[in-house]
Amino acid sequence: MNRRQWYLLVAALLLPLTQAWAALAWGELSAAEQKVLAPYAGRWDSLDAEQRERLQKGARHWQAMTPQQRDQAQERFQQWRSMAPEQQAQIRQRYEQFRQLPPEQQERIRQRAQQFRGLPAEQRQNLRQRWEEMSPAERGQVQERAQQRREQERRDRPTRDRMEQRRDSGGGGMGGRR
Repeated sequence: MNRRQWYLLVAALLLPLTQAWAALAWGELSAAEQKVLAPYAGRWDSLDAEQRERLQKGARHWQAMTPQQRDQAQERFQQWRSMAPEQQAQIRQRYEQFRQLPPEQQERIRQRAQQFRGLPAEQRQNLRQRWEEMSPAERGQVQERAQQRREQERRDRPTRDRMEQRRDSGGGGMGGRR
């Protein structure tokens, strides 16, 4: 991998990171951090503290990755670079919208994404194709039905939980009387 690719990969890994670390001078970085951040060596001291902190955290994250994770990150970065700027802007916008959601909604989305990734490749492709073929109105209807199902599940959950508690405790119903 050449220096430019390293630079772009490190930069891509750092975009979503927000936690700040103490900004160190170049000479205070570990040898491993200096190796990962080599593209920045000449201008490290001219970067503001926030940029140095993000880059340093990204270098630590990179070092903690397994070789397989690094390969996957490089592959995702190449996909990112091949996208049109409009696509990249749309993804950034969606990410920001996701970050604004309540934690329970974020978790639900993560779970559904994991379920989707667990489907066979052919089934995922069929679902993507069906979604792409829908008109915006049809997509809205699908999303609305899904929201209604979630709300119904939320309303039903307490009733179901109470019924299970009664059954488990032996209370309620006529099963305990003779």
